[in-house]
Amino acid sequence: MISHIHKIVSEVSIERLKNYIKSVEGLRHGWENYDALEEKAGFIEETLRSFNLKVGNQDVPFHGRTYRNIIATTEGIDKEKDWILLGAHYDAAWGSPGADDNASGVAVLLEAANILSKKKFNRTIQFVAFTLEEPQPQTINFLIGSDHFAREAKKQRNKYKAVFILESVGYTDNTERSQVVPIFVRIPVPKKGNFLGVIANRRSKAIMDTFYHLANEYIPELIVVPYKVPLSGRIIPETRFSDHASFWNCGYPALMLTDTAMFRNPHYHTYHDKSETLDFTFIVNVTKAVVSVILKLSSDHTDG
Repeated sequence: MISHIHKIVSEVSIERLKNYIKSVEGLRHGWENYDALEEKAGFIEETLRSFNLKVGNQDVPFHGRTYRNIIATTEGIDKEKDWILLGAHYDAAWGSPGADDNASGVAVLLEAANILSKKKFNRTIQFVAFTLEEPQPQTINFLIGSDHFAREAKKQRNKYKAVFILESVGYTDNTERSQVVPIFVRIPVPKKGNFLGVIANRRSKAIMDTFYHLANEYIPELIVVPYKVPLSGRIIPETRFSDHASFWNCGYPALMLTDTAMFRNPHYHTYHDKSETLDFTFIVNVTKAVVSVILKLSSDHTDG
């Protein structure tokens, strides 16, 4: 018998994912391509509104300009339960159309929001598209949008059961030795770059274990490699190169879901990071895994 969760994840559409990626793909560096980035933000906001979610913008001031995080919410039945957040940055590196990094993450975010918006849950779920994840010329800091969001969430005493950050989730390479591993990573890692990395710190290890087991149960064709980094990645800085680190800094249990970016994808941060290089079957499976995990963690979902 097909489970209720299997039925729901079967709604994931490869065509919608392709359309989302094509719509977000393109030069959109925060400082260099401000107007283009704002246009992409408008597309994301409009798409989230089409799912009948509560959608708002959080202003992120930066060197005389105003950027925005886009926040969509489906409110839970039980207002006392800790929330779940699914996030992805929508800006791109300078000179790159950013299909894998990170139109792929935005596409999974939008498709998950589309499917989950049709259900009711005990827990509140937020879908957040972050601005200014990539480095900007005026500062050595990055993760600017998510840092602003996480600090504000902490000030407001928002409580999260789990934060899932989608970071470059579209590139695979099935050839031997296509996967590179940072020097201090001391776990067995497949030599073929065809898996989803799930990166946790000590506080988020339990959520990592849950993601690993549920993904294996519901999407067995997706290879998942979990890794709990020591010292929240302080000795392996590459494991902090996305918005999950902003949540780690504020004490929230966050995971990075990733194809490992520069450790696999030769087009990383170049003009060649285009949608024709992506593995859409892999992106579908990542989306299904994310949806299945959020369904289980949100608990007691009902149609309507």
